[in-house]
Amino acid sequence: MNNRSYRKTISVLSAILLFLLCINVFAQQSKEHDQKHPLWKISSKTNTVYILGSVHVLKQDAYPLDKSIEKAYANSPRLFFEINFDQVDEQKLQQLTVAKGAYHDGRTLKDDLSKQTYELVKQRLAGQGLNIEKFERFKPWLLAMSIEVSEMQRLGFDPSKGVDNYFYKKAKKDKKEIDGFETAEYQLNLLGDMPARMQEAMLLEIMKGIDNVQKEVDVIIEAWKSGDAEALDTVLLNSFEGFPDVYQQLITDRNKNWMPKIESLIGQKENAMIILGAGHLVGKDGILAALKQEGYQVEQL
Repeated sequence: MNNRSYRKTISVLSAILLFLLCINVFAQQSKEHDQKHPLWKISSKTNTVYILGSVHVLKQDAYPLDKSIEKAYANSPRLFFEINFDQVDEQKLQQLTVAKGAYHDGRTLKDDLSKQTYELVKQRLAGQGLNIEKFERFKPWLLAMSIEVSEMQRLGFDPSKGVDNYFYKKAKKDKKEIDGFETAEYQLNLLGDMPARMQEAMLLEIMKGIDNVQKEVDVIIEAWKSGDAEALDTVLLNSFEGFPDVYQQLITDRNKNWMPKIESLIGQKENAMIILGAGHLVGKDGILAALKQEGYQVEQL
């Protein structure tokens, strides 16, 4: 899979999650954490399971990654991502995006947005030299994603430079086993099936925060680099403040779905490395807290 194809087929929900993390960030710059990294491990009698928090879009200057992360990869013959990119059907995914992201019943964007939100979106698009009429058939979630992706790319961030893609390409080259916890179609359905009010809330928040994307993403990446779980959790909670339904659907429910799959890897004969969006790992509803609650010894590296 080349970089161009990857941009089209990258985990859509993962990208959206990062963008949601970029909204209304109040976290301070991360503190020194004694050379800690966004990497944790669980050791059993027979194997080690590494869990790496990922940022799905980065710049080239984020590399090279720390040696501890590369060592964990080298020690793991099996890699697990949020989705298995080998099983992504690009044509099917594009068709589903159109089916879930565009209006087909005569309705338009204006019909699903309040007058205030519609006018704000219209002004924001005009500021970028765009006419809202070109986006009337876009549902709010797809318009939100399109605007945010465009802004991230303008700032130089690239999905092909994300941690997921970096290790996916390495694993393919090294002929390691690759698998995923859910499908890209499932992720798209989560977004496409959101009630209109939730989609409008997502769009409205992105519109309000679009001018501060650079600063806010810098905060996230700094916290990620130092493995500052507390700062990442603060960002996550602030991003979803006032939107408990969105948080439940995008974070809590998916974490619960992944837990049995993660636990099944512990105690097997081979080591494994799990790479998930960093926002899924931290906080009281995160994967790390759930593992500790189940009695596992989770060590940050």
